Amino acid sequence: MTALLARARDIDLGGVALYRLIALIAGFGANVIAIAVLSRQHGSSAYAAFAIVASLVNLLPFADLGLGASIVNATSDRSAARLTRGQYRRTVSKARDFMVLLMLLVICVTALAYYVFSFDGLLGNLADTPGIPEATAYTFACIALAIPLGMGGRVLQGLGRMIDVVRIGLVGPLVQVCIYIPLMALGAPAYAYFLGPGTAYLATAAVGYLVARRRYGLRLNRPFTSWFSRNPIETPLWQTAAPFLIVSIGMSIGFQSHRVLLSHFGTPQNVAEYSLVAQFLGPLLAITGVVGQNLWARYRKDLHNNSLSMTAYKHHLLLFAFIGLIFSAMLFLLAPTAAAVLSDGQVSPPILLALAAALYLLVTAVHQPSAMLLSDTKGLWFQAACVVLVAASTVALIVLSVPHLGAAAPYLAMASSMLVLQVIPSIRVAFKRVNRQGKQ
Repeated sequence: MTALLARARDIDLGGVALYRLIALIAGFGANVIAIAVLSRQHGSSAYAAFAIVASLVNLLPFADLGLGASIVNATSDRSAARLTRGQYRRTVSKARDFMVLLMLLVICVTALAYYVFSFDGLLGNLADTPGIPEATAYTFACIALAIPLGMGGRVLQGLGRMIDVVRIGLVGPLVQVCIYIPLMALGAPAYAYFLGPGTAYLATAAVGYLVARRRYGLRLNRPFTSWFSRNPIETPLWQTAAPFLIVSIGMSIGFQSHRVLLSHFGTPQNVAEYSLVAQFLGPLLAITGVVGQNLWARYRKDLHNNSLSMTAYKHHLLLFAFIGLIFSAMLFLLAPTAAAVLSDGQVSPPILLALAAALYLLVTAVHQPSAMLLSDTKGLWFQAACVVLVAASTVALIVLSVPHLGAAAPYLAMASSMLVLQVIPSIRVAFKRVNRQGKQ
């Protein structure tokens, strides 16, 4: 236990988890203000419109096309002296340039949708809500501008400064509160609140970039000049970005498709039960994931220096298994009762659903060290292949098991598929990687 506590302190586990929890609570508080004002003063349709606009910031989570992973690796390599200052600046500047092009593309598509076509297909029966087309265009513009600015957070991650990343995460909720309270005092129309989520998203990215630039000296070449400076030693950006993009999209789609599959092969009650438990599972997954990201740059540097011991890796596996057990127990014991209270008894998640969600959380926690260790090009392509297999098997298992397992089917399918097709194979590959670098 003493060794595990030492490993936890070494990666600042408590600080990262605490600030992430504070950010989640602050975000919940900001949303509560908007929900209360909109639903009470403007009706349920206004709140529904706000909710769909707020969800847009999660609609393009991979707008950087995986280039963020290339920046993390390049920054880690620079801190380990694997890249010279010039090589690092060229690599990160090229990534920035691609992100600028992606930003312009998203802005152009948004302008076409707003001025030439419409957002009706996206907004559905809420498209006629006053101000929502403008708010949708504004939110997409904020997402676009945040693409190149978001590289700041990736640089901090590459430096092993996840504590800074999670602290910066507090900016978004604070910005939203600073917007909503004056609007509430002024009795502003409902559509004014729709601008909050996009503004907060952009502000968070901007602060991350400023911190990386001013505190850690991030300096870049002039836009697009790095494209004309070639060095055969440098690793092409897409060797890392492409597999990371597949991993990210696969995991996101695999998880987000659960409600759709339940709605087709289950019942509305299954969807409601699953969704309520997901509200409690989500924050625990977020904390687990952000703590795990502390290991990415550390592992990459240690592997390069041949200094990652098998003992350290095994301790991290045990540490995250312990975290997973604690969080899973909390979820299993509290989620069913809390869900029933929140829904006033209308939705009472069964014990099997709570157990399935807890198992999925545990499997995800155990996977964190291996996922962070296999962050080079070969490791990411291996993970991409695993994710594709997991996604395919999960969908098949859900379709077959929903009639028998109900709302628990997605979590059980995901947990079992991940364990067999991703977690165990990744641990085996990670063991070989650690042993091999130790003999070099």
